[in-house]
Amino acid sequence: MKNYGKWYVINGVKQYVHIISENSANPLLVYLHGGPGDAALPLMEHFNSDLAKKYTLIIWEQRGAGKSYYPFEENEGITIATFISDLKVLVLKLLSEWKKEKVCLMGHSWGSIIGMEFIKRYPKLIEYYIGVGQVICSQEMFTASRTYILEHSSDPKIRQRIASIDTSFRQEKWYNDLMYFMNQLIKTEGSLYGKKSYASFYPYFVRSKNYSLRDCLHRIKGSKQSIERLCQEVALVDFTQYTSFEVPIILIEGEQDYHVSEKTAFAFYQQLNSPKSYIRMKKAAHFPQWTRAADFNQIVNELEIPLTNAENYLEV
Repeated sequence: MKNYGKWYVINGVKQYVHIISENSANPLLVYLHGGPGDAALPLMEHFNSDLAKKYTLIIWEQRGAGKSYYPFEENEGITIATFISDLKVLVLKLLSEWKKEKVCLMGHSWGSIIGMEFIKRYPKLIEYYIGVGQVICSQEMFTASRTYILEHSSDPKIRQRIASIDTSFRQEKWYNDLMYFMNQLIKTEGSLYGKKSYASFYPYFVRSKNYSLRDCLHRIKGSKQSIERLCQEVALVDFTQYTSFEVPIILIEGEQDYHVSEKTAFAFYQQLNSPKSYIRMKKAAHFPQWTRAADFNQIVNELEIPLTNAENYLEV
């Protein structure tokens, strides 16, 4: 098995890509991590290397995040469109190097925003798209998260503050409000199934042979700067008006995901007029690819690509 890292200069910025491959004839699967800024190489390598049985797995550390960290310039335009442009350059480089015509794309959470925008613009480059913890409408997402927190918190002070937060995140202290909101969601187990924190993920970063302590520090810095630059734009994301795409769409969602509303994702799937599949994973929330890794890997490796817009639903 090939397992190695490679640096690319993408739109003038040096960015890291990790490649895991058993067979160069396998299709390319490009993984788009969440966040923004939450680079995930150690987790993907530990939990999802089995995907290399069917695919050449491409793990991209996005600009300003993880191993691709650099401090954003004050006047540097960092928008969702920046990452779509970066992804296009990367995909074209990969297709040329691996002598392929298309890639498969998997987007998780924030990465699913990049993924959906990308398949809208460049469908001819995509074999099919897999969304995990798929963002459909940010304001519906925040509404569902708020409702969940209020239902699972008994502290009146917490409930009062959560109820009052403006989820456009344009208020003066919006970053503090966002961090408080997300921390309460995590503490009430609406994000990581059965856990009140992300601490169980941390050892994989510290012990990774491909992540130094410097990379771990950069991941923290990259997450903060990416949220600061992108959160307000993310709060405006809304794909509910789109009902038809030129590529098959497969959504894999944790049944207990209140970080990104599973119910909103399912409603979106139901209205799609494109080839589509929906896999709902029980005993999982926002991170089924890591909390139920063996099942997730098997699902992805055994995917039957939908050819019609007929209902194609599986619960596991």
